[in-house]
Amino acid sequence: MRSLRIRAPKQRWHALLAAVLLGAIGLIGAMMLREWQQAELLDETGIRVTGVVSRVVLSTGKGEPVRGEIVYTVAGRRHTVRKAPNGGYPPPRKGDRVCLEAARERPRLVRLCGDRYPDGDDGFPTLVLVAVAATIGLLVVAGHWINTRRELLTASARTTS
Repeated sequence: MRSLRIRAPKQRWHALLAAVLLGAIGLIGAMMLREWQQAELLDETGIRVTGVVSRVVLSTGKGEPVRGEIVYTVAGRRHTVRKAPNGGYPPPRKGDRVCLEAARERPRLVRLCGDRYPDGDDGFPTLVLVAVAATIGLLVVAGHWINTRRELLTASARTTS
């Protein structure tokens, strides 16, 4: 009597893709958690400060502002932060005054006034959408793997009987 041996499919793309998607979900989850914690810290201990754009970095291709270097003072200490213009704000110009919220315990942690998240309000929903897409992709790969294994089991059961 022959022992029933199930052979793995020749294509191993599903295992590699599943590992990549799991890694992406873990990394994105960690990034979302960090953003959320920083936003909560700023909500609890945020103080409003006024910063001045000291330098504007332009993109190499179009010449549009990519980010501005903003200098601000908290508790008598001067800090510098680089912030990219968000969707609702005009591009920064040198000398512009900018309203910032800085964390009392960590003055380097800042967000523009009116924003919820330190890296801008567009970043967190994008991370959520990418995490959902990666999860859907992982479920598709798992479903394909299960169907392939099921077909192999039924095919081997037919040949042995």
